[in-house]
Amino acid sequence: MAHPFSSGHKALVCTGFPTGFQHLSGVTTISATRLALARSLITLGPSHPAHHLSGPFWWSLRGVATIYSLLSSDLFPTAGFMHLTSSQRKSDAFLLGETLTHWFAQTHLKAHVVVPLESHTGSWVPSSVSGEYPKTMPKYFRHSVTAGVKSEPDFLAFSGPGQVHVLESKGRAGFNAQGVTQKDINAARNKALRQACKVASVNGIPPVTRTACVFGFDQSGLIGQITDPPANRSYHYVAEWPRLIRQAYASVLDPLFEVSAREIGGNYIGIEFMPGWRFGIDRHVYKLVRSINDARSAGDLFSFLGEFTPDGDGARLREDRSAGKDGLILIGDPDHSEKAWHREIG
Repeated sequence: MAHPFSSGHKALVCTGFPTGFQHLSGVTTISATRLALARSLITLGPSHPAHHLSGPFWWSLRGVATIYSLLSSDLFPTAGFMHLTSSQRKSDAFLLGETLTHWFAQTHLKAHVVVPLESHTGSWVPSSVSGEYPKTMPKYFRHSVTAGVKSEPDFLAFSGPGQVHVLESKGRAGFNAQGVTQKDINAARNKALRQACKVASVNGIPPVTRTACVFGFDQSGLIGQITDPPANRSYHYVAEWPRLIRQAYASVLDPLFEVSAREIGGNYIGIEFMPGWRFGIDRHVYKLVRSINDARSAGDLFSFLGEFTPDGDGARLREDRSAGKDGLILIGDPDHSEKAWHREIG
């Protein structure tokens, strides 16, 4: 019999992290807001091109509409999410899984730049390194199955000089009587581990974490399981630094964004994609991003982001905005809890 996942709504379980990240064992709750998740999904918009529309206005509208349609202000799956067809739920759970992984990398791994990898972003070079796993693998991990060389992990995240994280995300949704079970979570985690674990280095830098991020959505709410396993270190991953940066900031490097961007408050420039809603980037970060042409200029961006904080403009002190460590910002309405209008009529 498949057993339901035992943790409560918004529970987050983080296991296996090395010294330097052991504080994550104390992270037990998914503390994201819908505004923060919408910012992450907008940022990832260019990596989800399966639509005839494109560009920053569409990515912004879709990001906000998707998050606010599928999740309540308490991140509980909405009735609309629950009533989708099986294939639609699968597709949306995938998007939400990537969005929450992006949020986790920025919030808890302190990543300044999170790069969504696409097919052939970089190349694989077989590694001669072999050996036993340096620490215990999670319970129920299946050692016999390995990921193919063509399968790239979902994200690379950079949190400081010489600090790169490899992340693979999975999202699962089930709104039948069983919901998302522990077996479902384990199976998704195992698939994610096989992709994250095979990376020995990224442009010569050994990853400090290789993380499997699994998120489940069912009638009991939202749960997450984050696992940092050891690596089998099968391949070195090599990619051009300018291309990695361009993919991380593709939402603001689109030509339509460049011609439409205006002052949106503080030191930010961006677009207003619907009344009162704006998406943009810190002016200085934008200048650095646009000038990336080699590893040295990428290093200049990482150095600046290491000291960058949006707090100077009060960006993190207001409920109507979500500002990231990467310099991107989403400004909208405060995300208050919903209260049905008919309950207020007495």
